[in-house]
Amino acid sequence: MSKAIFAYGYNALSSQLKEFKETIILCDQNTEKHCLPLLNLSKDVKIVSFPAGESNKSAFTLNHIWNKLLIFEANRDTILINLGGGVVTDIGGLAASTYNRGIRFVNIPTTLMGMVDAANGGKTGINFNGLKNYIGTFNEPESILIWPEFLKTLPFEQIISGFAEMLKHALISDKTYFENLTNLSLSPENVHEIDWMPIIKTSVHIKDKIVSKDFKETGERKLLNFGHTIGHAIESYFGENAIPHGHCVAAGIICETWLSNKKGSLVKSDMEWIIHIFGTLFNRIKVSLEHIEEMSQLAIRDKKNSTSSINCVFLEQIGEATYDRSITLDEIKESLTYYSQHDWIKL
Repeated sequence: MSKAIFAYGYNALSSQLKEFKETIILCDQNTEKHCLPLLNLSKDVKIVSFPAGESNKSAFTLNHIWNKLLIFEANRDTILINLGGGVVTDIGGLAASTYNRGIRFVNIPTTLMGMVDAANGGKTGINFNGLKNYIGTFNEPESILIWPEFLKTLPFEQIISGFAEMLKHALISDKTYFENLTNLSLSPENVHEIDWMPIIKTSVHIKDKIVSKDFKETGERKLLNFGHTIGHAIESYFGENAIPHGHCVAAGIICETWLSNKKGSLVKSDMEWIIHIFGTLFNRIKVSLEHIEEMSQLAIRDKKNSTSSINCVFLEQIGEATYDRSITLDEIKESLTYYSQHDWIKL
């Protein structure tokens, strides 16, 4: 079951933090500046910090964290508190999983992506040789403290990035949730007027329900990879820090929705509605024809594939999906060509 604790206000968050003894805070330089002060911790708290950005989710940074834990004399009674977005919770979870053969850790996600996806589910990891999350473990945090107040520290681009994962949750499991999300009229002007807690809870519940049945991702958990086979290839092609993860996933969802109609049972009207929604919310990533060959090759190297096929998630209908659907290299190229050339904003 999920370890998520939803903190309604600072006092609720603070009371949870007081439960943890012998803590070390891990953050990046952005969350150290903007989020750490919101916790109002004592001045002598031990802090491990590293530069922000996806490029720092690396073995170099992991080694830096291990060294700091050693300097602070961390032991198996220590709890590492990961304060940040997916980069911090992913690498912090891996550092805790491996230091001293494993110490406890707590995730405090500060981004929408982290709250609804990255901090939940027990996946830890770093990028390796340009490949997303290629080295990591499955290890659950002690708890996940979710406080939407942190979202006020974020630019709109980062919030819409996390919103892509929420839309994904809806598409694979809950049509009503998808309809509710599309009715939010999300914009830079109203983003902080939205009551985020109820919809964050819904996404956490959807992911938890799937993960609880398949923690090690041998079956049903693969559904959560919808949009990621091609999305990760796009992200890897343009390089770390170039395009936010959720924007690449949104592009992947457009491609894989198109494939769901071409090769599966998703009806054209549903395909067009989904692609219209994503096309209006997310700017098109500039994918030229010369990019497509290399992007497609990167999809082949995705860690979710077997040795003999490229695996993908297809939508059967809005709210229902299937996993381990085999696609070819040519079909990936076709979907990327569709993405780059089709006027998919207009129905």
